[in-house]
Amino acid sequence: MSFVLPGNLVTPVATLPMTLDSATLSVAFVLLAMVLGGLLVFAWALNQKVRALAWWGAAFCLIASGIAVVNLGKASVSYTALLAGNSLALLSYAALFAGCRLFNGRATPIALVGAGVAIWCVAFPFIYDKPGYRLVLIALAAGAYALLSAWELWRHARQPLASQRVAIVLLVLLAVLNIARAGLGVTLTSIAWIDALASRWSTEMALFLVVFTPTLAFIFLSMAKESVEFGYKQAAFIDPLTGIPNRRAFMQHATRLIRSTKGKTVSCLVFDLDNFKRINDGYGHDVGDNVLILFGDILERHLPKQSFGRLGGEEFAAILPVSMQEATGKAEAVRRAFSKASKDMIGAEVTVSVGCSASKSAAVETLLQEADLALYRAKDHGRNVVVSA
Repeated sequence: MSFVLPGNLVTPVATLPMTLDSATLSVAFVLLAMVLGGLLVFAWALNQKVRALAWWGAAFCLIASGIAVVNLGKASVSYTALLAGNSLALLSYAALFAGCRLFNGRATPIALVGAGVAIWCVAFPFIYDKPGYRLVLIALAAGAYALLSAWELWRHARQPLASQRVAIVLLVLLAVLNIARAGLGVTLTSIAWIDALASRWSTEMALFLVVFTPTLAFIFLSMAKESVEFGYKQAAFIDPLTGIPNRRAFMQHATRLIRSTKGKTVSCLVFDLDNFKRINDGYGHDVGDNVLILFGDILERHLPKQSFGRLGGEEFAAILPVSMQEATGKAEAVRRAFSKASKDMIGAEVTVSVGCSASKSAAVETLLQEADLALYRAKDHGRNVVVSA
C-alpha cells in the first residue's frame, strides 16, 4: 500500500496483517447472544402462541452468561467460575432442547432439562484439575442436547416447515462440533486450528459462535413465523365447531382425488342429520353443537383422513376412491355408530340419512348433486337409511 506526497515522493507503507483478538470476540459474542436472546423473548411476548421462543431466548442468554463467567474474568479461572459458567452453558443447551419439544407441542420432563447440569455438578469435584476430562464431559453433554434437539424437530415435526429443516442441519452441525471437541479432549491432532477447539476459549471458537449464533436465532424466528402463518392457512380450511375440514377444504381434496384416480371409480357420500332442528329446539343449541361435534368424531373414526368435511349446518360429505358398494358399507357403519353414540350422549337417538353416488369421470359438483338426490329419497323413505343414486 502507498500514498503520494508533494513533490512526487512515494513512501511505501507496510501492510499489517489483520488479527482477531479472542478477548474482543468474547465480548462481542456475549453482547450478541444477549441481544439475540432478548429479541427472541421479545418476539415471544408479541406472539405468545409460540412459547418455544421464550425457551430459545433463555438459551441464548444462558450461553452468553456462561461464556461471560468463564472467559471475561481473570486468565486463571476459579473453581466456582468453572462450575457455574459451564452449568449455565449446559442449561442453555437444555433450554434449546426444551424449546424444540415445546415447538412440537410436547412437554419436557424437568429431570431431562436438569440432567446435564446434575451430572456436571456431581463429576466436577473429581475432574476440576483435569481439563481434558472436563472438556469431554461438557462437550458430550452439549452434543447430546443438540442432537436430541435435531431429532425432536425431525422426528416429531407437526408442520412441514422449510426453516425447520434448516434448523435441523444447524443443530446437527452443533452436535458434531461438540462431539469433535470431546474427541480432542482425549487426543489432539497436529493441526493448530483444529486443536484450538479443545481450548477453553479460542479465537476460532469465538469466531464460529459469532457467525453461528445469529444464524440459529434467525432460523428460530423464521420457524415461529412460518408456524403462525401455517396455522392461519390451516384455520381457513377447518370448520371451527367440529374441527374437521370445511366445505372449501373438502372441495379441494375431492377435486385432487378425482384427478389422481385417472378413470377409477370415486364415490361420494352426503350425510344429513335427521330432524336436527328438533334437537336445537328441544335440548338447546349447546347440545346441538355437541351432536355436530360428535358426528365429526364419528366420521374421523370411520373414514380416511381428509376424505370428509362439513358442508354447512347439519350436512356433511365424504369422497372415497372406492366402489359404490364399499362406500355404502362405510356409510352404514357411520350411521349405526352415530345412532348409538348420540343415544349414549344425550339419552335420545339422533339419526342420519345418507345419499351415495359414484362415477369414473364426473366432477365433484356432479357427484354431490347426484348424492343429494339420493339423500332426498332417503328422507322420503323414512330417514335413518343409506340410499344409492
